[in-house]
Amino acid sequence: MKDVRHIAVQKFVDGHASLHEEAVAVETLIHLRYNGTTLVSLLGSPEHADELGVGHLLTEYNVPRAAISDVSFTDIEGAVVVEVTGEDIELRSPRTDIVTTSCGACDQDDLHELTQRLSSVSPPEHLLAIQDITGALKQLRQHQQGFQATGGMHAAALLELTENEYIVREDIGRHNAVDKVYGAWYSSRNHRPVALLLSGRCGWDIVAKAASMNTPVVASFGAASSLAIDTARASGITLVSFVKDDKAIVIGPVEGRFHRKH
Repeated sequence: MKDVRHIAVQKFVDGHASLHEEAVAVETLIHLRYNGTTLVSLLGSPEHADELGVGHLLTEYNVPRAAISDVSFTDIEGAVVVEVTGEDIELRSPRTDIVTTSCGACDQDDLHELTQRLSSVSPPEHLLAIQDITGALKQLRQHQQGFQATGGMHAAALLELTENEYIVREDIGRHNAVDKVYGAWYSSRNHRPVALLLSGRCGWDIVAKAASMNTPVVASFGAASSLAIDTARASGITLVSFVKDDKAIVIGPVEGRFHRKH
């Protein structure tokens, strides 16, 4: 199943209609199973569903990376089933509702308490230049093929300075894109990412995912919300927002994270 499909539409220009073909982002149901038990049903983009499943286990269920042994996915009656097998570990109770593409924390009752339970990230192994962030986000735009085709997909990327490259994934949901990129990192990388990059705004749920994966910097083209800032401060994450050209707003620790020009 592909992330993009084409439909016939009526396009109006100056009141005149004509028949056109339009690319739209596909949204489908994705069932995540661990050792045969369905944990959650997500709405998201179908491509890289295996990475979505692994990333969701890593960031939301705190499944250790080494505990996962195999992952596969199949298309069944218009939905995608992701099967993950691994160590027999205790997980929180499965969700019976559907997690929509706009819902990053709809099952949480006390967000303040949740932010206080987050782990603190460890210091990065390498100092960043702000140009590393602005340059990587500029390149991110060039890799957003789904967004360029449909205008309806978010992107996330992980920056790894030791490899001098980064991983990019897209999804109709912001937090799904983040799960996918962490799932891709799980299967193909050994080095710890130095930054999570976002194509849009930064909400608290994204920062919580970064904290669970020990990522010290989260950078976004858009704004960071107040709760995202509180969450970042609680976990020691540095936020970089409103990135444009070589300008950015930095919130949180700078020393030990970024080179300064004097």
